Amino acid sequence: MGDTVGGINNALGGATGAGATGGAGDSGNFQSQLAELKRVSEEAQAKSIEMRKLSTVLSSDKKVADERVQ
Repeated sequence: MGDTVGGINNALGGATGAGATGGAGDSGNFQSQLAELKRVSEEAQAKSIEMRKLSTVLSSDKKVADERVQ
């Protein structure tokens, strides 16, 4: 997960530099791509949080089940 976030930040940094030197027509396209990247990134982060929650619940349930067996 850390590598993904770092990669996104690096891509944003490079894209920002390219957008700053581009023409006015490229600016709107760049902004829409940046907005799409932000949306996808937030969606992935939300899924990651849900997976961590689920993993925690399942781990807790497993511990309870293991204690019952003993």
